[in-house]
Amino acid sequence: MSGRGLGDDLRDEDGVSRVKRLDREAAISEIAGEANLRLPAQPSPEQVGDSVTTSAAEAVSSPRVQGTVSNAARIAWVCATALAVFVIWLATDASANTGIGFFYAAPIGLAAWWGGARFAAIAVAGCVVLYNVGALIQPVPHFGLALVVRLVVFIGVAIVVSTLRERLIVLEHSAEELEDIQAALTPTKVIDIPHVDVGTAFVASDHGVSGDFYLVTNGPDGSTLAIVGDVVGHGPDAARLATFIRARFAAFVANTSEPGELLSLANTALLDRPGPAHELVSAVCLRFRDEGTELSWAIAGHPPPLRLPRLEELGPVGTTFLLGAGEGLELHAGHTSLNPDEGVLIYTDGATDIRRSGEPLGFEKLLRLLNPLSSLAAKDLASRAEAAMLDWTDESLRDDLCLLALRPKRC
Repeated sequence: MSGRGLGDDLRDEDGVSRVKRLDREAAISEIAGEANLRLPAQPSPEQVGDSVTTSAAEAVSSPRVQGTVSNAARIAWVCATALAVFVIWLATDASANTGIGFFYAAPIGLAAWWGGARFAAIAVAGCVVLYNVGALIQPVPHFGLALVVRLVVFIGVAIVVSTLRERLIVLEHSAEELEDIQAALTPTKVIDIPHVDVGTAFVASDHGVSGDFYLVTNGPDGSTLAIVGDVVGHGPDAARLATFIRARFAAFVANTSEPGELLSLANTALLDRPGPAHELVSAVCLRFRDEGTELSWAIAGHPPPLRLPRLEELGPVGTTFLLGAGEGLELHAGHTSLNPDEGVLIYTDGATDIRRSGEPLGFEKLLRLLNPLSSLAAKDLASRAEAAMLDWTDESLRDDLCLLALRPKRC
């Protein structure tokens, strides 16, 4: 592509890339977790520093608590179990207590599970001392060999249980992180919009977190902006990429409300992002003006929104490509007027991919499900459409189900 390109259009008069300038604002949005709120166009350095400091302080001051048993109670349980093994050793005839020493593995396992490797090492040392004392009271044949065998078992138990504990903690932290990410990507509550009623529905995939997201906010010109996106792929990486691109959108809307420009800015940010190549995202951006009656939209490889109540597609103007597919993405916006009884429904491809007996719902059947609901208020439409889809399917969800309904508010 020759001549003046999109990269030139995305630079300020001083030659600084708008994407680079806005990346700082997007980073603040990710740290603060306030992507639903429109950020100030130029935050001061003091504001940036305060945001980072607050986030770090919260991370340090929120230690993870393992279970509900106190540390004192855990120590007491470990000591009591070790002493119980010691008493049983002494109470048993010397000819029959050969294997009892191995039961010291029980308090060592408890110590490793509750306190990790350090607590387990202390427990190993304590149990070895008790075993030696017991052997002095009731001599053990081939004591040296017996002690080495038991020490190997004790250390093995400590290592295995401590490793399992650490892995469980990592998995729990990952699950908590993904839950937080999902809550940020698809919040159950959106900010109050002056002239547009908004209804949302989201059901996570049964196969783990995916990359669907939406953002409803105010534009710098007083308009209402609604963005829905879907990262290509599944799992934690897709969720983190969705967090990244949603945060960029949240920063960009502080400076422009043009749907095509917003998608182009997001495409540039995605291409500039360090990491794996060919990270792809589909997205649709809608702008409501004049009390929600004037609608503009642009589409980047996403299923077209449906105009309510007729359920007609608002297709892309010109060609459309996924975000991240290549440089120089130029998307044009469509424009239309909405009557007070009209609106828009945006969905991700998880809505058409729900299945019954192995067959996907598809677009035509989706329209049939939505047709009786298309005149409902935004919130009712979203919730009842979700219920209708879940009633229709008899299989687990392979992809996230995400719906966003918007209507001009009736006076």
